[in-house]
Amino acid sequence: MSYSHRELVEFYISYKLSQRNYSTSLLRPENAGGRTEGDRTNPATTNGLGIEAVKAALRDSADEFELRFTQAFSDLSSQLVITPDTAYNSFKSVMDEVFKDGVNWGRIVGLFAFGGALCVECVEKNMSELVSRIADWMTMYLDEHISPWIQNQGGWDCFAEIFGRDNAAEVRRSQETLRRWLLVGVVLLTGVLVGVLVAKKL
Repeated sequence: MSYSHRELVEFYISYKLSQRNYSTSLLRPENAGGRTEGDRTNPATTNGLGIEAVKAALRDSADEFELRFTQAFSDLSSQLVITPDTAYNSFKSVMDEVFKDGVNWGRIVGLFAFGGALCVECVEKNMSELVSRIADWMTMYLDEHISPWIQNQGGWDCFAEIFGRDNAAEVRRSQETLRRWLLVGVVLLTGVLVGVLVAKKL
């Protein structure tokens, strides 16, 4: 059995949007003229536990991630100065910073948590058209940069075994490191966007 990273991304973003009573149809706007470069269909590695177990583990571990870093996520609203023109480069800059020292499950959870929070912020700032594009970027980043590591770890079923059944031990063990990466990412994103805005004015 196999399933795509896109399916996991859409599940998580839909979950975050529904928490705020936002429409999940934003993931597939009617005026989308085909898939963007970030919408890949590469299968995510799995050994048979089932996608529902993986989704549940992803949801629960991302909830714990956000709970532990509530202040950092609350600061997104005041620190992000995102626009349609700068959104992708900003997203990729943050992801490159988060994963520059390697990959682990906790950082992958952070990718989903950050992407979901970014989608919510875009809706709240009247940029709903970016939601489907952020989903594309998350999928593309997973496929191009993270997928080999996931395969080497035994696939997403390994993630479900570690993080399922209320067991988010790896997130807890790497709590302080994850806090540092998230805060660095937010600061970097702000700096990148400010630089772009200044350059446009020169």
